[in-house]
Amino acid sequence: MERILVVEDDSFFRQMYADLLREDGYEVETVNSGTRALELLAGNEYQLVITELVIPGMGGIELLKRVKQQTPTVDVILVTGHANVESAVLALKSGARDYLLKPFNHDEFKHTVALCFEQRRLINENCELKGLLNLFQVGQNIANCIDMDRLSSVVFDALTNEVGAGRAIGLFREKDDLLSLREFKGFDEDTAQSLAEAVQKNFSTDWNAGPVARKFKASFLGGNFDTMELSDGLLLVIRSKTNVQGIVVIFNNPGRQLPVAYEENRIVFLLEQSTLAFDNASRYSSARDMLYIDELTGLFNYRYLDISLDREIKRADRFGSTVSMIFIDLDFFKAVNDTHGHLVGSQVLNEVGMLLKKSVREVDIVIRYGGDEFTVMLVETGERGAATVAERIRRSIEDHRFLAAEGFDIRLTASLGYACYPADTQSKLELLELADKAMYKGKEEGKNCVFRATAIR
Repeated sequence: MERILVVEDDSFFRQMYADLLREDGYEVETVNSGTRALELLAGNEYQLVITELVIPGMGGIELLKRVKQQTPTVDVILVTGHANVESAVLALKSGARDYLLKPFNHDEFKHTVALCFEQRRLINENCELKGLLNLFQVGQNIANCIDMDRLSSVVFDALTNEVGAGRAIGLFREKDDLLSLREFKGFDEDTAQSLAEAVQKNFSTDWNAGPVARKFKASFLGGNFDTMELSDGLLLVIRSKTNVQGIVVIFNNPGRQLPVAYEENRIVFLLEQSTLAFDNASRYSSARDMLYIDELTGLFNYRYLDISLDREIKRADRFGSTVSMIFIDLDFFKAVNDTHGHLVGSQVLNEVGMLLKKSVREVDIVIRYGGDEFTVMLVETGERGAATVAERIRRSIEDHRFLAAEGFDIRLTASLGYACYPADTQSKLELLELADKAMYKGKEEGKNCVFRATAIR
């Protein structure tokens, strides 16, 4: 019988969780602190720990880390009433199998627990006892990697090491939703790319159906690969419910035939763990993106400014290009809130965000800096281009009737300041300061105008 340890300091929820779990046939023990939980884990065998984010003695995240250090085979589900993205991301990064945000219904709670045990049962069904611990640890390394940029490398290494082959290529889904060559070993890059194209040409219609691991004769790929002693291949498909996340193709070593020493059920297990990892990485990526999105306007928020500006300045330095920064402050916006209320004011800010996005290119970055202040980062744009865009923005705000569709006739103007890199400064921090000062200079000069940083020196 599966054993679950519940860590919850609230007696009502502690009893509720225990009753729900016992209804489904689980053996349950409950404690009210992280310290007591670790004591029980040291002397008893549990398959799952369910813990609150905030518990006496130590935080839920700290308990999660201690559990994974002390008994890495135990799964952890973290429950939190603090419905924020940061806690969910931190839970996944620290090794949680899943997390639940309160409030949740009983069915959701039971389903999450059942899914956890179903994933554990896959290990028992698909792996032989011999070498299981090592395989489980490799699977955990895959499942715990939620950085999409690293995950393809982790999965590729795990699969090729399991098979024991020295030649392989890995195609993984990029942000443009296309599979492309990301990993290779035993080939130079040109050869790996040629093999990737041959694989896509001959196998693409089979990826969404059929077995996830299949052997094939290398001659099936066609092409001029005779000199490389390719005789056999093993096609491994990382497939979720909705699409194919990646393809790893392992080839025979020169002078040898596949199969190399590998067990298919172990490969299938690693592919299943890889699928779970890509799902978790996708969730983490979405959660991370939410950290940089302004909820009101859907624009990027101030957190994204430093990251994106640092990236674009490095790009400008590398390619000898330019970056311009525009600061925008709405004139007399307080009067909108005072006259029409904050709800209308929020709708106006949202409409300003849409105007800004229409006024710039897709590659440019629009950020709600806070309150009624916005910034626009113009990539590969110098002084003349920045002046043109800033004036276009100023005019579009001045000419627009805000919330006209809702029966309002709200008029606004804006003061804008801009600075250019590297023409005005070679410092990222000073670029922001100069644009900000130029904007406030416009405020002082009567508002509804555009100022460049050089005009205030």
